[in-house]
Amino acid sequence: MSNGSTRMVYPLDLGAARVELLPEKAVWWPEARTLFVADVHLGKAASFRAHGLPVPEGTTAETLDALSALLGAYAPARLVFLGDFLHGPESHHPAVLAALRGWRARHAGVAMTLVRGNHDSRAGDPPAALAIDLADEPLALGPLAACHHPEATPRAAPGATALAGHWHPVVHLHARGRDGLRLPCFVHQPGRLVLPAFGAFTGGQRVAAAPGTRCYAVGARRVWALPEES
Repeated sequence: MSNGSTRMVYPLDLGAARVELLPEKAVWWPEARTLFVADVHLGKAASFRAHGLPVPEGTTAETLDALSALLGAYAPARLVFLGDFLHGPESHHPAVLAALRGWRARHAGVAMTLVRGNHDSRAGDPPAALAIDLADEPLALGPLAACHHPEATPRAAPGATALAGHWHPVVHLHARGRDGLRLPCFVHQPGRLVLPAFGAFTGGQRVAAAPGTRCYAVGARRVWALPEES
């Protein structure tokens, strides 16, 4: 996104918590100095190559660089991963783990927590040397609940808004003729906010328009609200 456009975040009230939706596909909670990201899927390319699929290299470094840029910009006290930190067992490749150790050392002052997702159950927990706290969903954080699966919302604390991932949500925007655009998005529904996938090598699932569902598209260094379905 190097088109020179002005960067714009989107402030959103989630009951007792006011957060910001970031164009970097993350959520910033200023009051608690906490960043949330979902579905980083580190080592996914290594997993694919281990199975003989010729996918691009460098996506783990790209994802870690993006995380470093966010940490540098916001100086959070805490970074919460909303599941799917490592993609699979093959993500424990020596090169991936070496990159992770170097990255973690550069951000040793930031507390980090992983709320386990479905890929984490297959990949296994990250090495203890990375000093990432581990939790099962939902993890209560005051008025918010950190989850991976949006379906965990009913298990969140009464009145809390669940932050989740898993869906890798995207929207398709259409202009006249055949022009169209596919963009990652945040999805806000009663009691939950679903984040787009943060990782550089992830797919996307189209969000169906429905009453009570509000989407916030990410593109051109901005986050903006799409019209609400009536």
